[in-house]
Order: sequence, then structure tokens, then C-alpha cells
Amino acid sequence: MYMLTTPVPSGRAQLSSEIVSHLSPHAFHCYQHALAGHAERVKFLAQAVARQLQQSEDEIHLLGLAALMHDIGKIAIPSALLNKPGPLSEQEWTVMRLHPIIGARLLEKAGGILPLLAPSVLAHHERWDGNGYPYGLAGEAIPLHARILAVVDSYAAMTEQRPYRLAFSSAEARAEIERGAGTAYDSQVAEVFLTLLSQGGRQELAYPSSAVG
Repeated sequence: MYMLTTPVPSGRAQLSSEIVSHLSPHAFHCYQHALAGHAERVKFLAQAVARQLQQSEDEIHLLGLAALMHDIGKIAIPSALLNKPGPLSEQEWTVMRLHPIIGARLLEKAGGILPLLAPSVLAHHERWDGNGYPYGLAGEAIPLHARILAVVDSYAAMTEQRPYRLAFSSAEARAEIERGAGTAYDSQVAEVFLTLLSQGGRQELAYPSSAVG
């Protein structure tokens, strides 16, 4: 269910619109350098899951593009928040939670094939139980590609070192995904992903080490 044309929650429409209007080509260049490694990893994992779910090659291609663009809205988030070494305040979270909306709006304005990616980017922080953001979508109201991104993005983020924490081990991250199945994540998607991970470094998840961000 694509809801970008509805008002931004909590009266934040003006803020997100102002941020989008002030973005520059330089900001996209910064995104490429700062977040592309993570995005490439998410793309690889997402497409592996989509193949197991028997998505068409066209759908797998679109999902890959959405994975590359899933955090594009973070180019509008202050680096002080993205790199903060401690917990965010509620006010800071209000700003951080704008990034899916900003990203989707950027893709809508870009033209070509990119507007097709907007629903997945918009909903990749929604939760199966309806407690995600920005709209609190639940279950199958969340686009399938967004549900896939939610799982693999979480795993990729957990297993990467961040300014505010050390990286989780693969086993720790798998346990978190398993605990979130049916609440944070679509159970079917989570199960497929965990099964792929259990295969070790073989087949779909034989990710080239040189490409890991």
C-alpha cells in the first residue's frame, strides 16, 4: 500500500519538503561514498532472498535498485545524527524517521524507472506488527520488496560496525532476526533468509569479500 501522497505523520510534511528542496548533486555524491558499501550488501542479500521466493527477473532487478536507494533519504539527515556515538533523543529520532519519506520523494521526482522504487524505499522501516514507521503499516499492506529489505537491511546493519556500537557476530544477528520473525519481520521472508544464511558461504550468499562495505 503506497501512501506517499498522504500527509507526513506528526505534522512533519513541511520539514521533509524543505529538506528535499535544498538537496544538491553534491549530496548524492556524498551518499554514494558514505552509504554505497552498505547498500551494495543489502542489494546482494535482497536479491538472493527474492530468487528463493521465485520473483521474476524484472522484479529482482527492481528490488536490487530499491536496495541501492533504500537509504538515499539519509543524505538529508545531519551527519551529526548519523554518526552520533550514543542514543538519539526523541527529537533526533523524529528527524531520523524522515529518511524513508525523503528518499521516496526524491525517487518520485527523479523520473524514469526510479519512481517505481519509491514504495519499497518508503516502507522499508515498517514492521509486520504495525509498529514501524513512517505510516505504521502492518502485514501484507507492506510491499513485499519492503518486507525483504527490512530483513536484510537489519542483518546487514547489525553485522556492520557503527559509531554507537560494535558489529554483531553473524550468529547474534541471525538470532535477532529469528526473534523478530512474525513481529518485526514477515515470517516467510525471515525464514527464507535464515535458511540461506545457514548455507554458509555457498550459492546465493557467496558474496565477494572485496564488495562488502
